[in-house]
Amino acid sequence: MKPGYLIAMLALAMSRPAAAESHKLLVLQSEGRANAATRAKIDAAILKLALTTEPQASAGELNYTDAATAVGCKPEAALCKDEVLGMLAVDEIVITTVTPKPGGIEVSVRRVTKGGATRDMTTVLPAGTPPDKLDGLAPLFGAKPVGPAAPAPTAAPAPVPFGPPAAPPPAGQPAAPPSALTTTGRPAGEPPVIPAPTTVKQEPLPPPVATPAAGTQASAQPMDQPSTGRHRLEIAGMAGGGGMVVLGLLFWGAASNVQGDINNAPTTTKQNLIDLKNLESRGDAYAGLGNLLTLSGLVIGGIGTYFYIKDRRAASTTSARLMPTVLDHGAGLVFTIGGSP
Repeated sequence: MKPGYLIAMLALAMSRPAAAESHKLLVLQSEGRANAATRAKIDAAILKLALTTEPQASAGELNYTDAATAVGCKPEAALCKDEVLGMLAVDEIVITTVTPKPGGIEVSVRRVTKGGATRDMTTVLPAGTPPDKLDGLAPLFGAKPVGPAAPAPTAAPAPVPFGPPAAPPPAGQPAAPPSALTTTGRPAGEPPVIPAPTTVKQEPLPPPVATPAAGTQASAQPMDQPSTGRHRLEIAGMAGGGGMVVLGLLFWGAASNVQGDINNAPTTTKQNLIDLKNLESRGDAYAGLGNLLTLSGLVIGGIGTYFYIKDRRAASTTSARLMPTVLDHGAGLVFTIGGSP
């Protein structure tokens, strides 16, 4: 065999194990009720943990539910994971779920390989902790968790023999074997040597996650629903505005009656002119009060009516949603129309 062929065969044999050892891991986008900014930071932190032991790890462009919908299988089905792995052409996927809790944020991570093998781990980020501090998930990716190292134990002092030295054996006799029991001591007057205590710094435990008691159900009022005080204020505005308009109309009627007296009043004497002037002043006052009350009542009643109708419409507003769904023979889109909560 020629040396050139031998070198080529050796290079081919060395390249095959390297190609066989390539392991593609895809970190899918996280799901859950957390906001998009928090989930993006958690996805970046999980990808960083995966890259410590998996150089072929990369970030996905969709979450597991979207991938299952695209394949046409149900996400909770056992065989659906293998179909998603086949569609994405990878050896392993990472599925993350981020759920806000009363004490912080719960992060659940699953590593799924071909054949249905799954490894999962869950950690809780206390409130106020940055979302990218996921050192508790490091063992899932084969990395050591970051934490303070325990101090090395203090070596105990060597025992000091107590008592006079043993006499050497007579000539011609073998030395006696050392006894299995050794008595230790120290000369009188020397203080005992006490080793320094070993201190171990413990990691602070995350605060407990509050769990609602069984049989109780939390109820919350929607933010866009008007409060009872605001509803009463709107009704009071409509009623007050209507009352002011009625009073304004009454004053207008009184002004009209005074105007009739003015038209029929005599003007032959000086006293008649003085009385006529008083009637005109009283008529102007009635007309001015009628104008003020009527206009104010219309404004106040109109504002109350506007907000009352607006809140009533907001409570019965309908919304339309378009979402992907899994059907018996494939995937599709469902158009849903329903009232807002």
